[in-house]
Amino acid sequence: MEYVGLLKDMWSSISNYFNYHKILNENRTTLREKRKRLECREQDINTELENAQYNRRKKVKREVENWLMEVQLVKDSAQQIEQKAGERRYFSRFSFLSQFEANMKKVDEMFELGNFPNGILIDVHQDEGNALLTAQLIGETTAKRNLENIWTCLEKGEIQSIGVWGMGGIGKTTVVTHIHNRLLLNRDTFGHVYWVTVSKESSIRRLQDAIAGKINLDLSEEEDEKIRAAFLFEALEKKEKFVLIVDDVWEVYAPLEVGIPIGVGRGKLIITTRSRDVCLRMGCKEMIKMEPLSEKEACELFNKTLERYNALSQKEEEIAKDIIKECGHLPLAIVTTARSMSVVYSIAGWRNALNELREHVKGHTIDMENDVFKILEFSYNRLNNEKLQECLLYCALFPEDFKIRRVSLIRYWIAEGLVEEMGSCQAERDRGHAILDKLENMCLLERCENGTHVKMHDVIRDMAINITTKNSRFMVKIVRNPEDLPSKIEWSNNVERVSLLVSHNISTSMFVPNWPKLSTLFLQNNGLANPFIRGLDGLPNSFFVHMLGLRVLDLSHTDIAFLPDSIYDKVKLRALILFDCPKLKQVRSLAKLKELRELNLGDNQMETIPDGIEKLAHLKHFYWSSASFFSNLLSNPLSNLLSNPLSNPLSNLVQLQCLTLADQRLPDVGVEELSGLRKLEIIHVSFSSLHNFNSYMRTKHCQRLTHYRVGLNEFGFLPGEKIGFSKEVIVEAYKLKGGKDNDDYHLVLPTNVQFFMITKCHLPTSLPDVSQSFKMATDLKACWISECEGIEYLWSVEDCIASLNLLRIEKLQSLRVLFKLRPTNIVCCSSLKHLYVSNYGNLKHLFTPELVKYHLKNLQTIHLSNCKQMENLIVVVEEEEEEEEEEEEEDINEMNNLILCFPDLQSLALEGLPKLKSIWKGTMTCDSLQQITVLDCPKLKRLPLSLHINNGEGERRASTPSLKRIRGEKEWWDGLEWNTPPHAKSIFQPITPFEKLLPRNSLTIHFVNEVKDIFEEV
Repeated sequence: MEYVGLLKDMWSSISNYFNYHKILNENRTTLREKRKRLECREQDINTELENAQYNRRKKVKREVENWLMEVQLVKDSAQQIEQKAGERRYFSRFSFLSQFEANMKKVDEMFELGNFPNGILIDVHQDEGNALLTAQLIGETTAKRNLENIWTCLEKGEIQSIGVWGMGGIGKTTVVTHIHNRLLLNRDTFGHVYWVTVSKESSIRRLQDAIAGKINLDLSEEEDEKIRAAFLFEALEKKEKFVLIVDDVWEVYAPLEVGIPIGVGRGKLIITTRSRDVCLRMGCKEMIKMEPLSEKEACELFNKTLERYNALSQKEEEIAKDIIKECGHLPLAIVTTARSMSVVYSIAGWRNALNELREHVKGHTIDMENDVFKILEFSYNRLNNEKLQECLLYCALFPEDFKIRRVSLIRYWIAEGLVEEMGSCQAERDRGHAILDKLENMCLLERCENGTHVKMHDVIRDMAINITTKNSRFMVKIVRNPEDLPSKIEWSNNVERVSLLVSHNISTSMFVPNWPKLSTLFLQNNGLANPFIRGLDGLPNSFFVHMLGLRVLDLSHTDIAFLPDSIYDKVKLRALILFDCPKLKQVRSLAKLKELRELNLGDNQMETIPDGIEKLAHLKHFYWSSASFFSNLLSNPLSNLLSNPLSNPLSNLVQLQCLTLADQRLPDVGVEELSGLRKLEIIHVSFSSLHNFNSYMRTKHCQRLTHYRVGLNEFGFLPGEKIGFSKEVIVEAYKLKGGKDNDDYHLVLPTNVQFFMITKCHLPTSLPDVSQSFKMATDLKACWISECEGIEYLWSVEDCIASLNLLRIEKLQSLRVLFKLRPTNIVCCSSLKHLYVSNYGNLKHLFTPELVKYHLKNLQTIHLSNCKQMENLIVVVEEEEEEEEEEEEEDINEMNNLILCFPDLQSLALEGLPKLKSIWKGTMTCDSLQQITVLDCPKLKRLPLSLHINNGEGERRASTPSLKRIRGEKEWWDGLEWNTPPHAKSIFQPITPFEKLLPRNSLTIHFVNEVKDIFEEV
């Protein structure tokens, strides 16, 4: 019986073994099927991702990326279990049963997670703009700690609004700019990023407009602020996640009233302000105070700004530490003070500077703002010149962050007497520029717009206003509503300078101020208040009665329709500026304004020129320009002044230095009368008669001018108007016959002309036939020929203008060749560096190899556009008289095999040339080439750039090592044929952005950028 029981136990064990074996094999099969099903879903997702990889507006979700990585781990684990189970003996496979079950469960779980019902891609945010330029953070503690504190608050979900506050110049904007740039790198977490800057004069409406502009929301049609807020709220709420940075907040703007949705699941708000109260009242959940630098950080910033070649002596270092301490470790104060000390090299100078600082800063008080002003006043006081200080304070008349045109500011200073009168306007202007340079070098002004404008830092401006308001000397207001007008209490009798920028009709709200000491009054609209509403259509007749000392009056850009009677007897007035006053049709006699130095009636719509101008013996600057289309000549005294040689009243204006008369209604100015103005330095006039034009061009008076724009039948737009003056001659819509040596046929040019433009004229065969004086124009730098008929070639190569640097030609339908080439051993056109050719209907080629090889090899820019018939850029031209055709063909083949060299060529642009087949059939070497642009040139299949490829070490180098960019359409690039090895194309692939078209007026933009060096703001 025991034996039978033993057999039963053995059979039970064997039976269980085979049952486990059967289950294990079934599970193994099931796991394999489940794994394959998971692999199919993985392949489908990968295929969808591959299809979306070129869609820049979409990218893969993070959860999808994580799922794909985990799927790979699950697959690997399942395969390992299957493999191990197959390799082991039967009795060792029992332990795999539980592992198979766990793997099947995990595979099922991953399969379900791979559904992604909301898709596998998310939108990429592209409307936040680029990273902002900012200064390097000084110090590893204070600045970085402030930065990380703000970042930590952003990462906390419960904090939706952050206020960054501190005194002016402490570095709030700098730190928040770094935050902005870091946010752009973390858009997946924070969403859209928007930056808006406000100012003291801002409002809810302006803030709404600024934010709306960032998200392309048009609120211009809606006036009600609450409805505007609702629109803005709805648009921002659709963004789901965003961070809005509002910089330089002075007033309280409740987010809900503006239309900013902040909160969980919405947006986050960061503001910078000087006021802790603003943070509290705007509901900031976290407030971060910007603290001054530590002693070590302050010293590091001071020494970095000082930029001394030699190390400071021990005594200087000790004084420097005391100076830094007196600056309160404020970054802006340290920078300003260090710049002031950069030119102090004696120990006595250092001690004196410290003493001056201590006299102004006698101790830190709770009112840190006043300490800042006192610190900044250190640089102001170190100007050591009352007029220089007044020049700086004068800049406070302009709005915050306003870019002030340098030459306009200098003219205000001259009229005010802040720049002393000198022998010439050039000398006075140079003196003004020297003052501006000094103010810039001391960090009291900032240079902008490529040096043509200056800007006042807001803290420096606050300091200046703080100085001037101590005794009510200045008043600066932006007037958008009658309520913004100063009260009678504010209209102090002591006020000396007033700037009211108006965008509302305030004529009915104005009363007669009692300002006996007033010297400057700006009552204008410069577009800051509202560029579409000029305001100020009139003033009370007695408005100027009590302004006995008024020297400068600027009413520009307003709708003023008449001048008050009280202005006409202001005997101390030195500058009257009425630029762009379209509703001002008449100005009465100015004969009583005997101290007037500047009269600006530019861009006017007046029906008559004011009487009495001939009696203004001190007048130095007279500007008259009009776009009026009235055909009648102006019947007024100035017409006689300009045209009557008998009376010659121009002789009274003996001080005139700058004269602009740009109005087609005016008769030609008399040449003798014009030449009689001995002090004239700058002139803009136009003659309707070639005889009168030539007569003036021959005078020594013309040669003595520092700047001129003299036209023949010219009253249109000139490129120099936006970039200054040079020595220019403009000819427009005139028939020049050529062929005879007298004034009725040839144009006379001054030898010192720098810029020559001729447009819409009928010309003879070539430019030398237009003017024989081209050869003597030794200073001519730029030439622009446009829309002229009759001209077949510009000039023969040997007649090329030796000094010519830039040539632009367009719409010359009769032009057959650029230059006529004759055998010569003399290298010509060697100074020509920039060539712009556009809009030709018949020109089939531009250059010949001989022209390139001997005369044009110094070209830096070649820009061709819209030449519909052009087939070749450079081509061998067959000679008309050739005896042997075979020899001719051999010569042409030999020429086509030439290697042409453009050693200085930096930019080659070809646009809108539908028939262009080749640039050059041979090879070109362009070692300086930086950019190639090819757009809308479908037949151009080859770039003639040589390549040198070293296959030995796998190195590949183009013959244009400086090439940075090839711009063109993708279809064109893909169709390019290469004679070099197949992989040559890949050398240039990384520098080829694909584009469809260049910006509009790109040729003009390039042209103006190149030609601006010969123009000067005057």
